[in-house]
Amino acid sequence: MKINSFICSLLLACAATSICEAKGESVLLSGAQEPKLVVNNRILVQVNGKAISVIDVMKKMDMLFYKQYPEYTSSVQARYQFYQANWKHVLDEMIDRELILGDAEESKLVISPGDIRQEMENLFGPNIITNLDKIGLTFAEAQKMVHDDITMRRMMYFRVQSKAINEVTPQVVRTTYDQIAKDNIRDNEWIFNVVTIRHRDSTKAAETANLVSRMLSEDNVPLSDLNEKLKEIAPKTPKSPTVTISEEFHTNEKELSDPYKKILVTLSPNSYSSPTSQKSRSDNSTVVRIFYLNKMNQGGPIPYAELSPKIKDKLIDNAINKESDAYIKKLRLQYHVQDSQLEGLISSNFQPFELE
Repeated sequence: MKINSFICSLLLACAATSICEAKGESVLLSGAQEPKLVVNNRILVQVNGKAISVIDVMKKMDMLFYKQYPEYTSSVQARYQFYQANWKHVLDEMIDRELILGDAEESKLVISPGDIRQEMENLFGPNIITNLDKIGLTFAEAQKMVHDDITMRRMMYFRVQSKAINEVTPQVVRTTYDQIAKDNIRDNEWIFNVVTIRHRDSTKAAETANLVSRMLSEDNVPLSDLNEKLKEIAPKTPKSPTVTISEEFHTNEKELSDPYKKILVTLSPNSYSSPTSQKSRSDNSTVVRIFYLNKMNQGGPIPYAELSPKIKDKLIDNAINKESDAYIKKLRLQYHVQDSQLEGLISSNFQPFELE
């Protein structure tokens, strides 16, 4: 569920314990300090013989709020922001929930007390009663909500997810891969480092480059140790050639310069090139470079083993959305729930929650 940001409001919210007191058609939630939250209670919709009121929606949101922001359960301002951001789509979900619960009842789905108890402990921790008091829910109310949550998950699996999973067969995944792969050709990727030797005297630069080449290729000195080993062999002075080692490049072939590519294509993985004089891009001076090719990832179509899990997940998600929409549409038709009634309520100026 997407929750709008209200962190700034939370920082300013008071830390008093909220009190819920019914007064006729309204309920007043107040803390020890202002602001006060007025809940304009009324029946919002009838679903399968059950009335859903503003208070019902509020209690559902209280559970969600506690689950996501337990540290702010005593903040009236925080809860108001949460209610305003979420009551409409929570109501819509509650309608679908009642329809699915009605379907579960007809299907005689049974939820064991052990499953309910475990879910209660996972959600509210060992101090269930204390934590329920913080959000104004009785044990029976929370138990009923948890029972319904488990029922919802299992019904959605039986009616929606299992169908979606069965629809996405290996053949469907392969066919989709064949369609995607031909339009997603991966470029060759070159992974390499460059050792650059600079000096105004090209002869001295070449001498140092030959020394570096022997150290790397014959003595197997790791690139990471190269400069330290050079200091041991030839202590650095202000007039010494500079030796720099690049970061590891990961470059697609189409982005690789022709001079670099000309050298890299001659190398095997984990090998060094001979010293090569080149023009520096920065100042057009002559430098000597030694290339180290870590590896080259061959381009072409993305392998099936790499792409198929992502394709399968995407196809299952799409199938779940399709089956879910069809399932809810069928239930709303079966239980005579008209979308126009809900749309009219949501588009009206009715405000179930207000701050005083």
